[in-house]
Amino acid sequence: MIALVALPIAGFLIGLLVVMIGGGGGALYVGILTVVFNVPPAVAASSSLATIIPTMAMGAFSHYKAGNVNLRYGLVMLAGGVVGAVFGSLLSPLIPASIYTKITGLIMLGLTVQMIVSQVKKSKAPQHEAKDKAGWSKRLAALAFGLLGGTISGLAGLSGGTSIVVGLGILGCGVLEMVGTSVFVLTGISLAGFLTHLGVGSVDWQLVLLLTAGTVSGAAVGPLVLKRLDKQKLEKAMGPLMLVIMIGLSVALLFK
Repeated sequence: MIALVALPIAGFLIGLLVVMIGGGGGALYVGILTVVFNVPPAVAASSSLATIIPTMAMGAFSHYKAGNVNLRYGLVMLAGGVVGAVFGSLLSPLIPASIYTKITGLIMLGLTVQMIVSQVKKSKAPQHEAKDKAGWSKRLAALAFGLLGGTISGLAGLSGGTSIVVGLGILGCGVLEMVGTSVFVLTGISLAGFLTHLGVGSVDWQLVLLLTAGTVSGAAVGPLVLKRLDKQKLEKAMGPLMLVIMIGLSVALLFK
């Protein structure tokens, strides 16, 4: 009975957070379902992906209308992400969970360091050099980050959002553009991961419906909140916040 109230509330808070800072929230969904509600990991993974889809779709539409989606990078990342999601879902039964968490932690930590270095170089470069020209090298990098994010999504039912967000930061996108584009890309990755996970695990549709009732509402409110905030102050505050969150998740996974 408590779950009928707790799951929609948890879903709303996750949906609000996801749309405001980027990422898909898969790690939060899986963590809540397994730790708090004692859902088996396989069911939590597939149910998490099913829940992410409507959340991401709602958020992507809102961010697109607000002009926060970079389609040049987003479409390339989406192509790589779909391939990675299928590959990761097929590979997931072969990798022990303990090894996967360590690998994911190292990847996240490495990407976070790269993002910090990229942001420092961007701030020091002259204005005309800092502009993004979206050349072939950057498009290949976008494809690689999409492939990595999709693979992570398929492996454990996570969204793969960290790889996408960090990749966009390394490619030179602003914070709001990173958030909007990552939500757009993760919509397709989540759908591909969920469809392939159906053959590996099962979905508890009651859990999905309860979580989705909250996450869709949170995803709809998030862009409205962003719209009312000062963009310059938001850029300054959210960049460090995202780095702290990613470093914290990296360390937690490495020592789990």
